[in-house]
Amino acid sequence: MKFIIEREILLSTLLNVSKGLSQKTPMPILTGIQIIIKNDQITFITTNKEIAIKVILEKSEKIRLYEEGECVVPGKYFVDIVKKVEGKDVEFTLFEKNSIKIISDRSDFTLIAYDKTTYPPTNFTTNSNAILFDSKELKKIIRQTSFACATSESRIVLTSLNFKAKNGTLEIVSTDSFRLAKKQSKLAEEAEIRANIPSKSLEEFCKILDDDSTYVKMYLENSKALFEYKNIFFMTRLIEGNYPDTSSLFPKDYLFVAEFNKNELINAVDRASLFTSLDNLSIVKFNFCNSKKVEISSNSSEIGKVVEEIYLLNEINDVNFQIAFSTRYLLEALRSFEKDKINFYFTGEIKPTILKEINDESLTQLLLPVRVF
Repeated sequence: MKFIIEREILLSTLLNVSKGLSQKTPMPILTGIQIIIKNDQITFITTNKEIAIKVILEKSEKIRLYEEGECVVPGKYFVDIVKKVEGKDVEFTLFEKNSIKIISDRSDFTLIAYDKTTYPPTNFTTNSNAILFDSKELKKIIRQTSFACATSESRIVLTSLNFKAKNGTLEIVSTDSFRLAKKQSKLAEEAEIRANIPSKSLEEFCKILDDDSTYVKMYLENSKALFEYKNIFFMTRLIEGNYPDTSSLFPKDYLFVAEFNKNELINAVDRASLFTSLDNLSIVKFNFCNSKKVEISSNSSEIGKVVEEIYLLNEINDVNFQIAFSTRYLLEALRSFEKDKINFYFTGEIKPTILKEINDESLTQLLLPVRVF
């Protein structure tokens, strides 16, 4: 088995495929990268039992394939070698069944390969129909929602993003039971979708997506989701179980609407977060006592207090209202929006608050307040 490849092409490939390497595992083989040369293609595969990644490169002037074969190379060391060598090309040769020689410029490395027969099979084939996404839109959707997923696996279904689609509209929901993010988007074609996709898997997939606009194909089966992007195949398991019905969580009525400049509010809340309270949980308080401005404050008995006033973009009447939020939850919700003006729909001092962009209903953030008054 032998190939010579431009270092930049190899490094880009390894950085993508290495996201599927297992970091802590009783199976050392899962820390390896499977490399296969066959039919004028070289394929790189990794899996950690949660996700699996495959990258296919075609033979070309920059990718010279001399001898077919298969091996499993220690992933971390291979990536580190390719990062540090300085030659334009990397020459890779497998000999004596388990010895790998890597040469670049004046550097010469030898690695011991894993037993390729112990590498678990990964099936990237699917019989389902493709669902098309614009890669930039999919990346944005995941960024706007994944942060609201639970991190504890006590309710494992809440660690996923719930995908639902009907009549050409996709709805993605995430919640950790203290906050909720909901995003709606139009699909290129009508499709019926109902799946719980792990947020960590989707965040890893987002790291692979470039900033250009290209189609991503998603295939859903009973237990897995497969994403095809350019020459990359990314597979993740689905989380079983029924996602909770969140439709009843959205209030139908509200007391008043306050319109904020997003960046001004983010900066004020960020400054307030310098002080922490309630067992180091940073809390920010809103006090509406004027028709045109709101007082934002935070205090700590050990550190001190900060108070700041910011002007509203609208005018509210006859409101004497106080509410408090987790600073982190509020900042993450605010930063998920792209436009400059945000509406807060207040329903009560201990009831959910809804955040939306003005004139755009596609993204909704729901926050539960913190009882401090």
